[in-house]
Formats: sequence, structure tokens, C-alpha cells
Amino acid sequence: MEISTFELLVKRIAPPPAPSTLARRVIQGYFLTITNLENRNLNFRIDFTPSIPDASAPDRSDRLLRGRADILDDVAGRNRRTAQFFTGDRLTGIFPVPAQQTASVQLLPRLPGTLLDNPDPQIEIRGFVSLQVSRFQANPPARARVLLNPETRGTFLPNTFPASTTGDFDQINYPMQLASGRGLNTVMLEPLASRAITADSVSRVAANLLDSSFDLSPEVSLLGLNSDELASALAALAGQIEPSDETLDNASDLLSKLNIPIRMERVNR
Repeated sequence: MEISTFELLVKRIAPPPAPSTLARRVIQGYFLTITNLENRNLNFRIDFTPSIPDASAPDRSDRLLRGRADILDDVAGRNRRTAQFFTGDRLTGIFPVPAQQTASVQLLPRLPGTLLDNPDPQIEIRGFVSLQVSRFQANPPARARVLLNPETRGTFLPNTFPASTTGDFDQINYPMQLASGRGLNTVMLEPLASRAITADSVSRVAANLLDSSFDLSPEVSLLGLNSDELASALAALAGQIEPSDETLDNASDLLSKLNIPIRMERVNR
């Protein structure tokens, strides 16, 4: 189901030639509070689909999520980086919410030192948010009842930051309109997608991953998952691969090319 829109910002509140004293920088993120009303622990899938800028736009990379944002989640402890991956320009996260518990899921801009040192940053990303019950779990239910509350939160930085931390830090937060118009919602199980792996794909991916100049930023991160969560994620991911002999042979060929000693084959032929 579609939840709401989102907008990430790391930008001056007024562009040049407005003087910097009148145009502080704002850092703005998206926060979704979600309560799992079911009597079992569940994993959910959240998708952030950005608006795609024109290919010739000079600030195109500053308007896309790749390399500019991360998904975090927290139930009753420290924030952790959510297991996440890209499909094209869409960013997807898989996160757990225990039975009858409430979690915070956040889409936050990355803040490297070079960005904080920039007096006129240009990060401006907007799009929409979708939520489903994830297949990355054992025996996923067809639907789940949840309470949802999306918010935008931001911090205004003093113009002397980061050289000085004595300035005035102001904050804003405001609720987002839910697409359903209500806080109590029923989230459906994500559709099952069976995908083939072609020999051409194996050749391209293997060549890229073995190229030392290739960007190895992970498309899929399983950092922070415990053993049970990792096993569930592996089973769900493998379950979405087309179980044909050709696809499994191609997948095994790719693993072999990357010196990963694992082979995939059908149990029941």
C-alpha cells in the first residue's frame, strides 16, 4: 500500500544571492512510526520511489537516493542500518517489528564532512513511500494490521557549523498526510516474483565485480541481522529465483566466477 510522500533536504532555506545570515541550511528526513498489531513477529518491506530528474540535469545525482540516503530502524534500542537494496532508483528496506511493538523507520540523508562543510548544499529528493508485508520471513501472512504515523523532521544548522557548535540549532517536525486517510491500516503481502538469471547477466556482473575500478557499494546489505533473520532473508531471496535448470546453472556459474564455493540445483527434478 502507498503510505505518503517524502522529501529529503540538505539545503539552504533561501538560495543565493540571499545572504547566508538569512538562509540557514536545513537537514530534513522522513520518519515512519509503525505498530505491529498482530500476535506474531513480522518483517515488513518499505519502498522509497524518488521522482526521476531529467538525464541532463546538472544536479541529477543530488536528486536521487543512491549514495545520498540510508534507511534506519529502531524498536526499543539503538538505531540500526536496515537491510536495504536498490531496484533501479527505488530504495527498498526490510525491517522487523515484534508482535504488539512499535518501531521507527527513518529515511535520512547521508552527511559526509564535505557536505556539512558546503555553505550551499543541493540535496533535494522527493517521492512516495510504499509498505508491504515482506516475504523475507518464514510463513509470511497474507496481510497484517498496523498503525501508521509518517512525519517529516528537520534541523536548522547555524551558519558557523561545523566550525563552531555554539550557534542556534532549531528543529521542525510535522505530520504527513496518509494516503489511506486513517491511522489503522491493513498491509498486504508483497507479490511473489520469480526471476530468471541469464548467461549475459552473469558475464556482465562477473566482469564488473572483478574490475578493481568498479564501485562495490553493496546493493544488498544484511548487516545487523541475527542468524535467524539472515536464514530467513536467504530463503526468501532464493525463493524468488526462477527454479529452472538454466537459471540455477547461471547462478552457480556466477558464484564460481567470483570464487564463491556454492552451487545451486533443484532438489526435485
